[in-house]
Amino acid sequence: MANAAKQMSQPKDYRLVIEKDVKIPMRDGAVLFGDIFRPDVVNGGGSERFPVIMTIGPYMKDKLWVPPPDLEEKPNPYMNWECVNPLWWCPRGYGLLRVDTRGSGKSPGKSDPSSYSEAVDAYDCIEWVARQPWCNGAVGACGISYHAAFQWRVAGLQPPSLKAIMPWEGRADQYRDQAYHGGIFAMGFIARWANNNTALHLLGQPRLYNPDSFDNNLLWNYMSKDLDSEYWRLNSARWDRIKVPLYSVGNWGGSSLHLRATPRATCARRPGTRSCVSTAARISMRSTPRRRASTSCAGSITG
Repeated sequence: MANAAKQMSQPKDYRLVIEKDVKIPMRDGAVLFGDIFRPDVVNGGGSERFPVIMTIGPYMKDKLWVPPPDLEEKPNPYMNWECVNPLWWCPRGYGLLRVDTRGSGKSPGKSDPSSYSEAVDAYDCIEWVARQPWCNGAVGACGISYHAAFQWRVAGLQPPSLKAIMPWEGRADQYRDQAYHGGIFAMGFIARWANNNTALHLLGQPRLYNPDSFDNNLLWNYMSKDLDSEYWRLNSARWDRIKVPLYSVGNWGGSSLHLRATPRATCARRPGTRSCVSTAARISMRSTPRRRASTSCAGSITG
């Protein structure tokens, strides 16, 4: 096992292929836009096929994220908020698919953040990329926060090509983790998150290519729903349906939003419980700020 991990950590002689604004068809006829970062064999005619790590989120795939100076990963032109780093993964034999959710970034349509419909879109993205000629048919997911939360939902839909997930500090229960903390509406977080992202999508250049982006009336939508109702359950993790291997990471500092999902991922499968999440589940609890979110393990994706 140690030898396999060491071998995976060594970069190979691949060139980086980047495909921007790839159109990904959805089952209802809609189209989402994604960016592909993938390795290509330098002297092998491009015949080798690779596993894929997919993320889907509302933070605009084209928006460059510059890490703080104390982060071990240094800036590069391909980094994106809470997503894995192409310059680490692609040289190690992984392709990456980074998708704008419906109604965000360059993807047109009605925005519905953290919803069941987004999980269905994620399912379609997974199966689409698994069919690409450069992919070996194995798809995994790895990302932070929003890019972790979608993993709980899509894993419960059991797309055939999804082989493993690594949700890094991602909420799973939309009612208890995100909207209502102890039965009290989390106005501070939700209002700030909604307003910040509305501004990012509609002010300046983004408005030129997607003027209706992030039109979701999020506060009204959340506050008008019955407490702990079927609406919230539909948009949350279904522990009994998650069968793929997972590695879940939590941080004590995220106790009000992200922490509950990490222990629940394994508690839900203990003897005596009625539900059973993946039999290959591991958790990691941290007391320090995340530092290696984009370079941590996802070795199970290869299988």
